[in-house]
Amino acid sequence: MHAFTNLEVNWNYNHGIAILLVSFLFYKFSPVKSTYSLFGDNKLKSALFPLLLFIGYSVYGFSNNNGINEHLWAFIFCLFTIVYDIMEEYTWRGYLIEGLGKINLIVKSVISGIFWGFWHLLIFNDFDQYGGFGVFLLFSIIFSFILTVSVSKTKAILVPATIHALLIRTNIVTLICFIIFVIMLLTWDRKLFKKRGKSRFTNNGNS
Repeated sequence: MHAFTNLEVNWNYNHGIAILLVSFLFYKFSPVKSTYSLFGDNKLKSALFPLLLFIGYSVYGFSNNNGINEHLWAFIFCLFTIVYDIMEEYTWRGYLIEGLGKINLIVKSVISGIFWGFWHLLIFNDFDQYGGFGVFLLFSIIFSFILTVSVSKTKAILVPATIHALLIRTNIVTLICFIIFVIMLLTWDRKLFKKRGKSRFTNNGNS
């Protein structure tokens, strides 16, 4: 039990909770009406995103200093990350994107990415591991395009939150999940299960 009560995580939930509350207040008191939701217009497909993330990283495992099994720790870490990223994405790919109206998607992505990048000044002490803040900001803008496209396509906050969560580790699972996610987005409008057509006997009016 000691390990579970002293978990080491790399973020402060206060930041996520704060911007989530701000977003909800803006939605309530501004003229912007939300067309996005947690699961969007296809709950099953949206749920597949975090499911694949959890399975992939949990099987791979994360080493840790908490004395917890690496596979269990990967699951716990993914859970913490998804929850936090949902909070962020409700703001940066939720309210902000919808609040920008019908302007070009690329412009929306750039604006969202800039705000998102500067937001991390409140979270990280330095950006040396990313090559400096300038590099981090550029990456935020580029990655924001992927996240913005994903939420525009699916109407689901859970989807960009899951893609965002891929960044917790960089390994073979990250690459595999990213490729699968891209394919899922490209084929989003296709039905998972096609209804069987009527038999030729029925069509011909035969019993």
